Amino acid sequence: MIGHGNAAGYIDMDKIIDSHPLHVELDQLQAQITLLNGQAQNAPVPQTDAQRQAQAQMEEQLAAADQLFQQEMTQRRMYYGQREAAAIAALQAHTTGQATPIGQQLGAQAQKIQQDALKAYGDYQKQLFTADGQHLQAVARQLQQETGLKLAARRAQLERQETDYQIQLARQSQTQRLNLKTQLEDLNISQDQRQQAESQLANIETREEALINSLKARDNADLKSYQESLQRDAATRYNAARVSMMNDTNDKLKARQKQMNDQLRTQLAGLGTQYQQQVANANAQLEKDPKTRAELDKIHAENQAQYSAEFTKALAAYQQTRKQLVAKYSAIGHMQFIDDAALADEAQQLSAQRRDLYSKIIDQVQAQVGEVARERGVAIVFSSIRGAGHAVDLTDQVIKAIAALPSPSPESSQSSDTNSVPSSTPSLEPSGSRS
Repeated sequence: MIGHGNAAGYIDMDKIIDSHPLHVELDQLQAQITLLNGQAQNAPVPQTDAQRQAQAQMEEQLAAADQLFQQEMTQRRMYYGQREAAAIAALQAHTTGQATPIGQQLGAQAQKIQQDALKAYGDYQKQLFTADGQHLQAVARQLQQETGLKLAARRAQLERQETDYQIQLARQSQTQRLNLKTQLEDLNISQDQRQQAESQLANIETREEALINSLKARDNADLKSYQESLQRDAATRYNAARVSMMNDTNDKLKARQKQMNDQLRTQLAGLGTQYQQQVANANAQLEKDPKTRAELDKIHAENQAQYSAEFTKALAAYQQTRKQLVAKYSAIGHMQFIDDAALADEAQQLSAQRRDLYSKIIDQVQAQVGEVARERGVAIVFSSIRGAGHAVDLTDQVIKAIAALPSPSPESSQSSDTNSVPSSTPSLEPSGSRS
């Protein structure tokens, strides 16, 4: 602390603060903070399953209430921010003589650029998908044709083998069959001989038919197995073609999307530069008009005031909801639950009040130290008695000077109760530009 003169002085800052008229209130705030912290730390612990369940349900509904409150305030902040931005844009357009608000025409251009790019990408995607479908159809037809040709070749081969086998059997029984037929043509054989010859001839026919049918059954099973093998091979080749085609199509789409994004980035960057230039020109023009600047301040103040009023009302309702939930589940659990979040908020508010009050006390002390130092011709004042040496002790005189000050008004600082709201409502930030 610097004063006037050549002497040096010192003060006992702790002693001065302890004797300050507002120190009692400072201690009261600290006592309230300590009490709140103690309540949070010494909260009753649920002992029964019913109490633990009640606490869990309470915390769940408290979290839901907090989320709802935050969502509502975010929506209201966005609403007032957008409304303020629209009002400012309209005022800028009116002041600068533009037919439309700044950025609206460029915004429409940007939207059209994006729509055109997306349409072109969509058309390209459709072309690729159409070509892919046609390609897969061609692959399927080719595989079907190849499968049919191979199956027909195998069927013809088996049929030739069956015919050859039938001829072989006929040749093997040709002599016996001829002899039996010759016997049957003889009219002089007995009836028993005729029946025996006919039976032998029928047995030959039956045996050959059974052998041929057995071969055909084996051939049919072989043909079916071969057909299934051809179909599996065709399905494998079809899937391989489909996967290869899909990978190729995806690579093409990724390349086209990157190209589209690069073009959009370049085009939109150019529009952004134009927008910033328009805003800068409008702001420069508005800065020259005090009336317009006052109107801008009025727009902001009105929106901020309305948002602050809604925030305060919503906060009070939110805090009341939390109190009701705590009371409800305290009754259900037959024990007094604690709202840790409410206690923490209240302790934080009291801490902020105590910091403000302490800063006010320090400011008053420093002002009185300066006055006393000037009166005593002290050039420099140390705020600690350590190493003061031959410096003059100004502590008592500063205490007397502070005691002679007018008594602090009741509004100088107020303690907060459980229903208090934050000392400052969150600021409303418009989403648009402002000159």
